[in-house]
Amino acid sequence: MRSVLLSCLVLLCATTFTWAQGSKHPAPTTVYIPTNTPPPINYKYHDGVALLRDGTLLKGRFQSNGRSNFTYRATSQATRQKIGASMIRRLALAGADTLVTNRRDSTIFFRFGNRLYRQLTDGATMILDRMFVVDEDRGKIGYQLYVLDENDDLHKFTSLNKLNKWFYDFQEKSGRKLSDAYLNQNEIVKAVAQLNQK
Repeated sequence: MRSVLLSCLVLLCATTFTWAQGSKHPAPTTVYIPTNTPPPINYKYHDGVALLRDGTLLKGRFQSNGRSNFTYRATSQATRQKIGASMIRRLALAGADTLVTNRRDSTIFFRFGNRLYRQLTDGATMILDRMFVVDEDRGKIGYQLYVLDENDDLHKFTSLNKLNKWFYDFQEKSGRKLSDAYLNQNEIVKAVAQLNQK
């Protein structure tokens, strides 16, 4: 009887051990998920003129780092100097992204309040964004658009729906009508530039 009991206990232990070994999950395999991350932007040097907040005028070549600094060189052989966006009052650079601005020859950055903005349209009502690119990222407008109206009031838009509502009100106030369709950001910028020219 003892031997039967002992053999049942050994058999139970062996079965439990085998079952425990077999129930382990297999090692997870690596799964690669493709992403749609764009390639990094290759910022170039552009000829330009900067007016700093202290009144200094800089002429030379400027390169953005895409965030809050510009690299400045008086000539191509001169040493590089970092200029923070907080130091710049106005910056005009050669070259323009004609897909997003109505300017063909240059891109303007200017200070309003304590921030530097890229000017997308000229005129009494201007559309601005906070992207520090000239023509490196073609057709790209910042996620947030800003409208500086003729009363120097700055309006911030993060929703395309609200931007369209503002645009239709702007059309009615100007007395000219361009479109009744729902427009994307680039189309609104081009339409405001057209309305400002008339």
